[in-house]
Amino acid sequence: MKNKHNGFTILELMVTVAIVGIVASIAIWNSSDMLEENRAENFLLELKRNISYARAQAASTDEIVVICPAPNTVTSDSTSLECQSEWDSTNTVILFIDTNNDGIYNNPNDSLLRVMSETPSSDKIKFSGNNSLRFNTSGRITTSLAGSGNFTGFVYCPNSDNENNKALSVSVSGTAFYLGDTDETCG
Repeated sequence: MKNKHNGFTILELMVTVAIVGIVASIAIWNSSDMLEENRAENFLLELKRNISYARAQAASTDEIVVICPAPNTVTSDSTSLECQSEWDSTNTVILFIDTNNDGIYNNPNDSLLRVMSETPSSDKIKFSGNNSLRFNTSGRITTSLAGSGNFTGFVYCPNSDNENNKALSVSVSGTAFYLGDTDETCG
């Protein structure tokens, strides 16, 4: 009578180890590039929606609407917010109706429409124009959009390493276009 031996052959063991190794390498895969790209794309698409909203709000209400960076301490109780000169991570983006046309959000007179979420401190944002976008009652931008070269708009640089930069262009008519990957830098 023959005894059957139960166990694995060396070939079965090698195939199993190879499969486990492949699955482990997929699970441990460094996805930081993908996360950086998603963070940059999400910010610029949210900014694009806010630019479109500000343009529509200005045209429909016959009011001046401003988009600008403000200090990160924006709350619903904020009484006065002055537009900052830098679109970086120490500031957050606000939209408000500027009824007295002074470029400063004043709570009793102006209406705060939206406040964008803060960006991580390691990320940079560059805007090629002035420190704000001001929409007149026809929905056109009345602030300077002078850009470097042929580009006018925003560049988002995740982690300031200029590897996964994304861009959003803005036209004088107030229309924003998401451009995606760019060679423009925030430096």
